[in-house]
Amino acid sequence: MEERLAAIGPRLRRQLDRLYGQHGGAGALWARTETLLRERFAERHAALRALDEARLADPDWFVRPDMLGYSTYVDRYAGTVAGLAARVDHLESLGVRYLHLLALLKAREGDSDGGFAVADYLAVEPRLGTIDEVEALTARLRAARISLCVDLALNHTADDHLWAKAARAGDPFYRDFYITVDAAEAAARDAELPQVFPATAPGNFTHVPAMGGHVWTTFYPFQWDLNWRNPDVFLAILDVALRLANRGVEAFRLDSIAFLWKRPGSDCRNLPQTHYIVRALRAALDIAAPATLLKAEAIVPTAFVPPYFGLDEGEGFEPECHLVYNNSLMVAGWVGLAEQSAALPAAIVAASGGLPTGANWLSYARCHDDIGWGSVLGDLRAIDAAPERRLAAAARFLEGVDGGWARGAPFQGDGAVLHGSNGTMASLAGLESARGEEEREAAYRRIALLNALAIASGGLATTYMGDELGLLNDYAYRDDPERAHEGRWLHRPAMDWAALDDIAARRISGDLRALRAARVASGGAGAPVLVETGAASLLGVACGHDRVFLNFGAAPAALPAAGLDRLTGAACDTAPAWGVVWLEGPR
Repeated sequence: MEERLAAIGPRLRRQLDRLYGQHGGAGALWARTETLLRERFAERHAALRALDEARLADPDWFVRPDMLGYSTYVDRYAGTVAGLAARVDHLESLGVRYLHLLALLKAREGDSDGGFAVADYLAVEPRLGTIDEVEALTARLRAARISLCVDLALNHTADDHLWAKAARAGDPFYRDFYITVDAAEAAARDAELPQVFPATAPGNFTHVPAMGGHVWTTFYPFQWDLNWRNPDVFLAILDVALRLANRGVEAFRLDSIAFLWKRPGSDCRNLPQTHYIVRALRAALDIAAPATLLKAEAIVPTAFVPPYFGLDEGEGFEPECHLVYNNSLMVAGWVGLAEQSAALPAAIVAASGGLPTGANWLSYARCHDDIGWGSVLGDLRAIDAAPERRLAAAARFLEGVDGGWARGAPFQGDGAVLHGSNGTMASLAGLESARGEEEREAAYRRIALLNALAIASGGLATTYMGDELGLLNDYAYRDDPERAHEGRWLHRPAMDWAALDDIAARRISGDLRALRAARVASGGAGAPVLVETGAASLLGVACGHDRVFLNFGAAPAALPAAGLDRLTGAACDTAPAWGVVWLEGPR
């Protein structure tokens, strides 16, 4: 570790100086940081140190053709951590190498934004198990070559976190962990800030008398934004990350990463200081726990994404996150289905190239969140002068407004043109509305098409729990008083283990396995490359030494060249309606 400290320490210290140099105590902060790194590394046990060395010897270990993932809530998947450990065989059968457990850490009592209002970073939600059980799970997963990812909420804590309780009680040290302003400043800031949840949590501030004013709450009133201008916040969060890494966590999803730094006169999103914070965390983990990945939940327009991988600001490239969600590609896939056009998917694939060494996208077709249409406005504006109207039409289609096959629901509509859309992959793709074998077959093809987009584009393609079985929308949440206000529960059903042998599950899981096998055979991983097709509905993507064609249209489309399809083993010159053709190389 001392060698890494000497080599990487200057990069870490540079970020700290950029963030906190004005405090005048940069030397003392560095000394405290060094001490923390040495203490946590000394506690890191032999198996994890061995993993560190293996990952250092193979720094692109997560950019591999077989590096595919799975995302789930523990309770929705198997009830408890112990129950999940008993179901790892299902993950192995899908070829999973990366497991993201959503909202695992202890959340506040009552409403908790689906578990993302964290009350204790170092404890597990009690009904799910214990942190010791999580550590045992990580060992089971490592034996199966599966890396565990958990959420690390950087922007806020719950209002009943120990730090928040101390702040509310008047402790000046913890008061400075949060941002409190008077009513006039709160009103002025609100006038320049966008709203995340305009329908269910309007505004960005919450009056808390015990704090002497209005606490900054970007998301929900019970999620208090952290004051990252305070270096003690940085040290506290770094300590949390190192302790969790020492428990066997191999990746952190950095929740709500774009919002960390606050600056008057700005929208407080994607500011340079946010990147300095994340680069500092990356450098520290590279020193004391180098087997650990950072993944940015930067649900922002594509133009704002590259800095989350890192930048060279004149003193050499400074890496930031190993992985970044390719949210725009996910949204583009659904737009493509709604429009029967490959135009937006092609634009996003073209914009997704040029990744730095040692970085990759995390690609996906659905997740626990809504489909946020606004994130692709900038990309779509380059090919359409009226992108809002076009995206609103796609949203209406997926919500079944125009009588189509999709069965989604609007999310956070506030009278504006754009909003989000909820729904499981199968329901959005038409399986819920299908009547008869022909309509079911079309739905299966659309599901395979979007899975192929995530897999063939080279990212760490991640399946959301239940999508491999074709689980449908769960409308029961509307009858639960604690969940009825949160529409995203529509696509958070409990895992139906009895459905494993159903026709839909066998078909969808079989298609997933075939796509994975094709990618492994192609040798493809990393940044995607667009292949021109000359057809409006047909997307072409180079994957390894193969070419993959995805037909977003309801009619067959001729391929630009014939070849052998890895998925069927037959010669092919046409992509069927909603079809995928994976042509064996050379490109």
